[in-house]
Amino acid sequence: MIYVLKNDKLTVKISSFGAVLTSVVGADGCEYMWQGDERYWEDTAPWLFPICGRLPNGRYTYGGKIFAMDCHGFAQASEFEASEVSDTALTLSLTANEQTKKQYPFDFVFAITYTLSDTRLNCRLSVENKGTELLPATFGGHPGFNIPLDGESDFSDWRLEFDKPCYPDSVIFTDALQDSGKRVAYPLENSRRFPLSHDLFRIDGVFLTGMAQSVTLCSDKSARSVTVTYGDAPYLGIWSSDNDGPFVCIEPWWGMATQEGSVALEEKCNMFRLPAGASHAADITIDFQ
Repeated sequence: MIYVLKNDKLTVKISSFGAVLTSVVGADGCEYMWQGDERYWEDTAPWLFPICGRLPNGRYTYGGKIFAMDCHGFAQASEFEASEVSDTALTLSLTANEQTKKQYPFDFVFAITYTLSDTRLNCRLSVENKGTELLPATFGGHPGFNIPLDGESDFSDWRLEFDKPCYPDSVIFTDALQDSGKRVAYPLENSRRFPLSHDLFRIDGVFLTGMAQSVTLCSDKSARSVTVTYGDAPYLGIWSSDNDGPFVCIEPWWGMATQEGSVALEEKCNMFRLPAGASHAADITIDFQ
């Protein structure tokens, strides 16, 4: 089912399948969100849960048993239930069920709450442990935005600009896209600017840590922009397809791909470990100009 949030600035569409943000259209008709195209990337803005990134060979162990799980987990392929529906707010929740327990043997509720205010859409991610044992989980976002936003500029005319000077490191991945554990400095232009080019994405994306907490997709050739604010997210992915896709994903992650050589979920790094009844929440706010 498609839900619509609307005010005088934006019309927002959200699917109950994956709780995906499928469209954000300005009052002047500008579509900000990538609409999916199998030639480049068929998705739009999946949510990542209960892992971010890849597992070694798509497998992990827990309690001595082997489980299979796809890259970024199963939330993106799950039907969510809606609650608290209004013209400007919506909560979609995924509760552990028979299907999820085949991949992830835990009781949980994972929820996304969307709140529209003026030109801003706040997305609150939360996970609650509904079981009796420690819950290892994490989450992240993977929203894709059209480039150009106005149809009158080239991909390379656009950049990401952080809200303040920062000196991030980049995550170094193995050939199998596992976390190698290595980090190297990633210099920004003027300590703030990340110029975009298709050549950046020939192998994969760039994942930063130690960056500022807000970044804007912008161009000197356009008055339009998208600002993503992600608070305490420890990682920020910047990704596009390797074949000149006309979009960029700005991905706040609270987790990371499993480190090379690790298969046990009990030992997986960058996971929340929630006691029974505990919960964890974080916000991603997107401002569309």
